[in-house]
Amino acid sequence: MTQQRTLSLPHRRPALSGTALVVLYLAMTAGPALAAAAIGGMHAPTFLPILARAAGIAALAMLLMQFLTSGRFEIVSGRIGLDRTMGFHRLAATAALLMIAAHVALFLFRGAQPSLGRVLSRLAAYLTSPAMTTGVASAGLAVVLIVVARSFRGRGLPYPAWRLGHGAAAVLVAALALHHGVVNARFMADPAGGGAIALLAALALGSLAFVYVVRPIQAFRHGFRVESARRLTATVSELVLAAPAGTGFDFDAGQFAWLTIGRRHTVTDNPFSIASVPGDLPRLRFLIRDAGDMSGAVPGLAPGTPVGVDGPHGSFTLAAAGQGPLLFVAGGIGIAPVLSMIRHLSLDADRRPVRLVAGARTPGDHVVRAELDELGRRLDFAALYLVDEGEDADGPSCERGTCTTGHIAGLMHGLEPAAATAFVCGPPAMMEHAARILLDSGIPLDRIVMERFDFDAGNDEVCKAVRRRFTGVLAAVFALVAAAALVASR
Repeated sequence: MTQQRTLSLPHRRPALSGTALVVLYLAMTAGPALAAAAIGGMHAPTFLPILARAAGIAALAMLLMQFLTSGRFEIVSGRIGLDRTMGFHRLAATAALLMIAAHVALFLFRGAQPSLGRVLSRLAAYLTSPAMTTGVASAGLAVVLIVVARSFRGRGLPYPAWRLGHGAAAVLVAALALHHGVVNARFMADPAGGGAIALLAALALGSLAFVYVVRPIQAFRHGFRVESARRLTATVSELVLAAPAGTGFDFDAGQFAWLTIGRRHTVTDNPFSIASVPGDLPRLRFLIRDAGDMSGAVPGLAPGTPVGVDGPHGSFTLAAAGQGPLLFVAGGIGIAPVLSMIRHLSLDADRRPVRLVAGARTPGDHVVRAELDELGRRLDFAALYLVDEGEDADGPSCERGTCTTGHIAGLMHGLEPAAATAFVCGPPAMMEHAARILLDSGIPLDRIVMERFDFDAGNDEVCKAVRRRFTGVLAAVFALVAAAALVASR
């Protein structure tokens, strides 16, 4: 009789819950404005100037919080996922820009019946006043920074150059805004009010120091080096890293890490899903698609090359699964984290039904098909392999075409879709298609788990649901700022 092996999950670092993150964000962004209302730092003859000052304080706080939401801190993203954290970061940038616009517009349109001439006169005065120079510069640069980031996101520039330029511009925006606040806001002169902003500034500065000074040291502390690197297909390579025993690195199946090749600064790192399982440590295996950046150099890496590993990151893990059937939908290199989870399930001899839909360009691009089928022998497992082109060389289970509700119905025959958890990973267009098919197949929205970095831009129902929650949090900031102005105007 074969003894069943039970795999224990590695110890996870502490992380804040979604609820705690919401409360903390509201306190950090709207809290200074509420404090200003309490200490009298926003007094003005009429309501609109008070609201303008509250919006300015909140805009500054929101800009400073951007450094914390973009720093890849596990305490922030550990439970909700780094992909959702970055999605919120991008959406919050737009909200900060709207808060800046409100700050400016409310000062321009203050008064009982402001005429166009008076508004233009005020605008000219603000633009030419030496005391307003840093505020005008900060607002203008913030518009450029956020519009460029949302529209291009690094297109046309090498990723490290884009990342450094974006970070440097963000620091300049925040520094100019802080100077404007110190010079022009009476709120900043109060010890309590100024202390609130000073705390946020210190956290932002600490975030920068950690990202650019501490993290480069931490990434190489595990001692990972290239054990092997080989090309599997024309576009996919396998990279295996090894570290000394007792390295202390741990992860959950399905997570990813940011890799820095060679003794470079971690500003050059790139994220890749881990295709191995925790039991393989101190070895890490990655399946890497050539995306035209450093990933194309992977097959040529010499054994012994040092590699910085920042991680683990991500909530695309079996911790998100229920007790019912598991359905994995993977496209292209999205099979890497799925392979990790299925291998974990196989080693654990998990009794839940496991189903897989894997898509690739050609049959040859299903680089781990044989490995998956072998792992499935220990599971209640069935798989469907789809291709965009080419003839199937391995049997009838490989079909040409995209995933349909018919495919899902066939794989889930005899199982209850409403009890299943679906994991989806792959190119953005594929994930949007998969989300629609899964919902049409009866998989509940809250049981569809995705790993993607554009929750602020995706058009599927999963992204829309996440975006609605993000928007609700940001709307609460605006509501609290308005409430602070009402309190101060009494």
